[in-house]
Amino acid sequence: MQIVKSRFVMQLKKISGLLLAVSLTGCSLPPAIPVIGAYYPSWLFCMIAGVILTLITRRVILRKYTSPSFAGVIYTALFALYSMLFWLVFF
Repeated sequence: MQIVKSRFVMQLKKISGLLLAVSLTGCSLPPAIPVIGAYYPSWLFCMIAGVILTLITRRVILRKYTSPSFAGVIYTALFALYSMLFWLVFF
């Protein structure tokens, strides 16, 4: 008995094969920053920038308002936001 495949399934297989080939291509340079002869991953610097920007935002928030409720969730979300934005802007 022959299995009949729909056009959608055939197109999905072609697209997935193309996406696999594109995702396996390498980068020309690794995302690393040389500091005094050693290469550090760029995500490390993005995390450091995220922590610094979150601490600055915390200081601004505490000057105008009292301590926010759900502070752990808010500061974690700000840290993630700042780190990812730093990555998008500079890398």
